[in-house]
Amino acid sequence: MKDRLSQYKRMIMNIKEEIKTIIDDYSFASAEANERNKYNGFFKGHRGTDSSWNHVKHPCLLKVKGLLASLKLINNKDNTYS
Repeated sequence: MKDRLSQYKRMIMNIKEEIKTIIDDYSFASAEANERNKYNGFFKGHRGTDSSWNHVKHPCLLKVKGLLASLKLINNKDNTYS
């Protein structure tokens, strides 16, 4: 019983660490996109269109990015044929 409890605690800690890693990765990607947009606005005279999703590296976020692209493609197909 005690061994199972310690296993569950380790699993929960691993999940918490993974969530923290995902949040940190998206936060970094968002900051990177904002900086690039600022520089584009300063040097090119217009606000850039760099998205946070262009800079994510975590496998889970890359899957979400792919799913969002697929849903957007499906949504666009539905709108063009109706």
